[in-house]
Amino acid sequence: MNVNKICILGGGSSGFITSSILSKYREQSGLDFDIKLIYSNSIGNVGVGESSIQNIIELFQYLELEDSDWMKLCHATYKTSIRFENFYKKGRYFHYPFGPGDKESSVENWCILSEKYPDIFTPERSSIFFSPHTVLSEKNKLTDSQVDGFAAYHFDTHLLGEFLKEYSEEYGVEIIDDVFVDATKNSDGSISSLVCENGTHTADLFIDCSGFKSLLLGEVMEEDYISFENTLINNKAIVAKIPYTDKEDQLKNYTNCVALDNGWCWEIPLWNHLSVGYVHSNKFATPDEIEKELFDRYGEVEYKTVNYRTGRHKKGWVKNVVGVGLSYGFIEPLESTGIATTLYNIFRVLEFFSKRKMKVTQIDKDLFNDAVGRNVDGYRKFVDMHYSLSSRDESEYWRYVTEEIDYQYDDRFLSQMNYHRDVQMHTSASGDECYSGDLYVLCGMNYSLHNNAMNADCDAQAANYFDAWVKDMEKKTENEKSSFEYLSSKIYK
Repeated sequence: MNVNKICILGGGSSGFITSSILSKYREQSGLDFDIKLIYSNSIGNVGVGESSIQNIIELFQYLELEDSDWMKLCHATYKTSIRFENFYKKGRYFHYPFGPGDKESSVENWCILSEKYPDIFTPERSSIFFSPHTVLSEKNKLTDSQVDGFAAYHFDTHLLGEFLKEYSEEYGVEIIDDVFVDATKNSDGSISSLVCENGTHTADLFIDCSGFKSLLLGEVMEEDYISFENTLINNKAIVAKIPYTDKEDQLKNYTNCVALDNGWCWEIPLWNHLSVGYVHSNKFATPDEIEKELFDRYGEVEYKTVNYRTGRHKKGWVKNVVGVGLSYGFIEPLESTGIATTLYNIFRVLEFFSKRKMKVTQIDKDLFNDAVGRNVDGYRKFVDMHYSLSSRDESEYWRYVTEEIDYQYDDRFLSQMNYHRDVQMHTSASGDECYSGDLYVLCGMNYSLHNNAMNADCDAQAANYFDAWVKDMEKKTENEKSSFEYLSSKIYK
């Protein structure tokens, strides 16, 4: 299949991320192909989350954008960590920090020391043990070294979509405001054109960014769907915007995730307000009970309800249709994987475009389908861990997710959990080695399968040293700028 014309269906984050990346690729590669995007301004976008993980750095690096080019326009702030409150137990928390890890920190040592000196080696301190810069997140401080190459972002998804729409137009993408009606097919089952209210649009390749409706991959191509609802039971969120009352204190440099009785809440600090959303299921609670939980924490705020489904299509590339974003699959808002999987899919498309100058063969599609499927499935297992490893049992919801669900972990994943010492480091966008997120969740949940009784010779010197070192690190951060001060001086001058 030779790709000379590409048509993207759908705007929002995934659509305009896709169009901006394709337009930049066209410029950099020197290849000549048409890019068209069809979206309906009247429909809008889902915008479930406004938080990202580190691979979003690849987007702005690829588009050659500096933070000062876009952050102010999108009410963006820096994100250096994800904090999980009440997931392990009520009143306890842990961090999953972004950035380099301390190679000298032994996973086995942590498990031994936390067993023998639980008052010093607490779940709250586990991320500090492996990534000392977590202290800056704890104290809500930002530094250049912490931000450059390591920090992800919080942002208004609608405004980012608008920014990338303009970027795409500047790079020659044809943007059409129209409503999709139907698709016509060729004799081999591929799509020949999209029929919209105001016109018909032909292309060689169609990229489906139509959200949960999956109008092309799911509806037209009828690709099989693999549901994740057997382990990830949350399927909706009630979302609200809350004004700051003390911006200096409330504008954090991390996303705070707070477990409640029937799910969890995100707390995302944008520059102009706090975005909150209660991710939940009505399996054990009525909508009124869910609303009460939200109001008990945040007051009687106005909110909207967003429904979603968890799962993915069996294939992401079928005939001449590629699914990107929610149209291909979605896990849930926890760990902010939505935009991450969008970027993974579209960059894999570029990988196959580059092999034969826009000629795609069946093996390319097969490799794509294998790669994106394993990517989503890996994230799913990671998100599952936040529930399966919890020690909470105060509500029917938490008893169900910890005791009743069969998470169907494969042998390789269970082996990794059995042997913490095998948790691998990975390379960040800046080239530094970082610990896997699995490690932070395992230690944050105070979960260890080491036979610690065999290590009774561990003395108190290491415990006393670590305790004093953490307190010294906390003192040294006192004079650093708060997130509000840092953003005020760097972005919002």
